[in-house]
Amino acid sequence: MSLDLETFLQHAPDAEKTVIHTYKGKQRQQFPALLVAQTFRQKLFITLEVQRRYVTHTLAEDNAEEIELDFVEDYAEVEALMEDAGLYGLHDGEVGIVYHNLLFLLMNPAVN
Repeated sequence: MSLDLETFLQHAPDAEKTVIHTYKGKQRQQFPALLVAQTFRQKLFITLEVQRRYVTHTLAEDNAEEIELDFVEDYAEVEALMEDAGLYGLHDGEVGIVYHNLLFLLMNPAVN
């Protein structure tokens, strides 16, 4: 049985979701995004728009309060973050987790 996106977002913990704000021309757009992987310094989100995009939140090295936001288009970078997050334990100084939200997105692809 498939679960609709709106219901899933209502029940997802706040720490596992965010809203990505972008601009197209002068118009501001907002897209919900789910956390799918996390290491000590980075979080990987997937936007819930029709054409899904990968977004990373990275803690700046020089300022633990500052977060850098990047849209990731290089599959190798996404794969490396997923690998680091999927290793339960230390690997290259990272400890991470892969979230069940990824399973939801795989089971419920975006529909045009």
